[in-house]
Amino acid sequence: MTPTFTHHHLPSNASDADWQACLPGPWQGALPAGQRRIGPANPWIPTRLALISPTLRRHLQCGRDCLEQANGPWPPEAGPRAILLTEAHARTVEEWLAGGPAGKADDTSLTVISTPDDDETISQRLQRLCGTPTEDWRHGVFMEISGLGVLIRGTAGIGKSEVALELISRGHRLVADDAPCFVARGDEVTGSCPDRLFGLLEVRGIGILDIRELFGSNALKARKYLRLIVDLYPADSERRIGADERLFGDRGNERIAGLSIPVWRLPVAPGRNLAVLLEAIVRQRNLERQLGGQPASPRVARLFSDGERPSNPEHKPEPWS
Repeated sequence: MTPTFTHHHLPSNASDADWQACLPGPWQGALPAGQRRIGPANPWIPTRLALISPTLRRHLQCGRDCLEQANGPWPPEAGPRAILLTEAHARTVEEWLAGGPAGKADDTSLTVISTPDDDETISQRLQRLCGTPTEDWRHGVFMEISGLGVLIRGTAGIGKSEVALELISRGHRLVADDAPCFVARGDEVTGSCPDRLFGLLEVRGIGILDIRELFGSNALKARKYLRLIVDLYPADSERRIGADERLFGDRGNERIAGLSIPVWRLPVAPGRNLAVLLEAIVRQRNLERQLGGQPASPRVARLFSDGERPSNPEHKPEPWS
């Protein structure tokens, strides 16, 4: 049965008062242990305000069922809940639900809010309104690889869990699968896992694995500083690789919990050993951090007349160290 809900569309210029008026009354109240206030929709984690981005909406492809599951196992006594469709226009809800009837709302109904703003913008606004430290929930697998905190991302089915499992078998450690939470503490971003999911890894075709039972406690890490993001993408995609990317890797920066984190984009193709490639990226990154961002090898540096890595005049990323 499809839950009844009330829909509001809030434009980018909506005020804090507009948001407060549309959100369910007790959303700022205390939360029981094991529940989170704001985060991406996840059927395993109780979430009062569940964010659903366009990418997640395309992946789910089950609008009506998702209305029941987006907030996770949310008990009725926990009060009203809300789903926030980000980067959406006013008719997104109707399109996503295939124009089906919404039903009649009541005091305990679900609230659905659509907004053109993205997940990060909405999360920061709601955290500010709530007066709590900014928690940045991301989709991916967060691991400690050769001592470095690495978030592995990519579309569903790209192979994130499979490469994580191989890395664990090679002695690296799992921090969080599917829903790592990042918080800025000073100049660092710390990542951890919800208690409900700690030590679990979902692998397509196998199911949910208990990593502690399979590999022991040393295969797990409770929290870790985030130092690098690796984005996996299909090698046959339309992404174009320029000369700089071929020489130094396809790199960039992204803000997580308000701080800039280096990003390394890695194409995925049959036959490529992703675990070995990720280990090489981490070794390269560690060496570059020690050398202040210069090429890790003097032989690479000598390829250029001044002995330094040339900068891209069209894009100057933030410092890596």
